[in-house]
Amino acid sequence: MLDKQSTEKLKGIAILLVVFGHLFVTKFFNIANPNVKYLGAQGVALFLILSGYGLTQSFLKKGIDRSFLVRRGKTVLLPYFLVTLIWIVLDYVFGTVYPFKTEVLALIGFDFSGSLDATMWYIAYILIWYILFYITFRLPLPQLLRVVLLFGFAYLFRYHSKFSLTEQVHWEWGLHAFMFPLGVTWAILTSKFQNARWLLYPTVVLGFGGLVVYMLNVKNNDLGLGPYMVSNFGFALALIALVLVFQALRIHFPFLEFIGSISYEIYLFEAVLMYKYSLLYLLPNKGVSLLLYFSGLILLSWGLRHVVSFKGWNMRTLSKGQEG
Repeated sequence: MLDKQSTEKLKGIAILLVVFGHLFVTKFFNIANPNVKYLGAQGVALFLILSGYGLTQSFLKKGIDRSFLVRRGKTVLLPYFLVTLIWIVLDYVFGTVYPFKTEVLALIGFDFSGSLDATMWYIAYILIWYILFYITFRLPLPQLLRVVLLFGFAYLFRYHSKFSLTEQVHWEWGLHAFMFPLGVTWAILTSKFQNARWLLYPTVVLGFGGLVVYMLNVKNNDLGLGPYMVSNFGFALALIALVLVFQALRIHFPFLEFIGSISYEIYLFEAVLMYKYSLLYLLPNKGVSLLLYFSGLILLSWGLRHVVSFKGWNMRTLSKGQEG
């Protein structure tokens, strides 16, 4: 089904949805259509579906071992830690000092109050999903029971606001509760037909159905998490089907793939640069300011990706180099 290039395209689309969703929420663009305020949530839904799908595809091919959590934790936490440390230092320089407990919780991704960056609620959320995925897929269980367990955990995410510890993130966690297990389910259902070209046709039908569901349901998003969740899922299905059609037609979008390759890093920077440091308003011309914002965002994200991927972070590689 999805190859690496198509996945990167979808991740590129997802992060652009998040960024433009925030731009519309901050009213940087004056657009009358009320549906633009949902773009960020639709991007997050797509990310979670892709995450569940990708992890399950990897499990089906290679299995899962004890290094899973270390690798996933490093992928998420190392760049997040570095960026959060930068925000703490900059805030200190400009006169804002956080309580020590807040700083520690922020650095490990579990500051549910969102003191430094409210959009970072996703960090703890995805880390918990990784842990639940690891536990579920390490157990000697049939695939159906694994899926049922993940949806059971999703139910707890949906209604976790009864616990005061996570009440401050209950809306975001609840809205996206079922997206990760839906991605897992998709991977399992299609695992036996990876090379079946005919599978594209039912996927396109599902994508069209998702678009219809989105168009019919989006007007009800403000009624609660249920309708909002359904419309986000329908939107994600439509995008996935569209990209799979591009894949079948061998149509490539190098820029989207590049953005997708640094999508996580963009996510770490985009909100603070937009909200706190107001890069969008440094110049009187909106077009030039937007260009400046995106240029800085892409440059910082690309740089962070290369810093984190530097082999010196791998202590085993470093020690071998010293021995040689």
